[in-house]
Amino acid sequence: MFKPSLAAPLCIVAALSACSPHQEPSSASSTSAPAPGTQTLTAQLHTADGRSVATATFEFANGYATVTVKSTADNILTPGIHHMHIHGVGKCEPNSVDPMMGGAPGDFLSAGMHFQAPGHTGEPMSGDLTSLEVRQDGAAYLVTTTDAFTRDDLLAGSKTAILLHGAEDSPDAEKRFACGVIGIG
Repeated sequence: MFKPSLAAPLCIVAALSACSPHQEPSSASSTSAPAPGTQTLTAQLHTADGRSVATATFEFANGYATVTVKSTADNILTPGIHHMHIHGVGKCEPNSVDPMMGGAPGDFLSAGMHFQAPGHTGEPMSGDLTSLEVRQDGAAYLVTTTDAFTRDDLLAGSKTAILLHGAEDSPDAEKRFACGVIGIG
């Protein structure tokens, strides 16, 4: 004997509630302008030899920073996981020395150590960001949020920089591979 179920009426309701041919499509997109009141900072990440590898955007609203990093499919970045951090000095100089520690020169050591916002202590550091996973063609796209720093924190003092390290589990994993000074517009 057939017993009616609620599944059939629910399927009919779902079908009838779908977009009709007379509805306009949504104009919202992932590349839309920031909401009113949002403050934005950007950084262009370059390798030590000057090749552009990624753009980072920092949007601040409602007590959070939304960090978006997008690289290009140009095979400059090695496929795999790349650690990403904000560092405490807004300088991206190849073959430079750490301003606090001194020592032997290396790429982007001018950016100093990992950033720690005023009043924050311990781990994770304020500048520790989600790692970037790079595809086989060198492209990557990451959107993450944090409340570990503000726009003013990143622009204070000697400003800040975002660094991308070499691919995890590679000989260059600890190397500072690309760097961009964080600034307005």
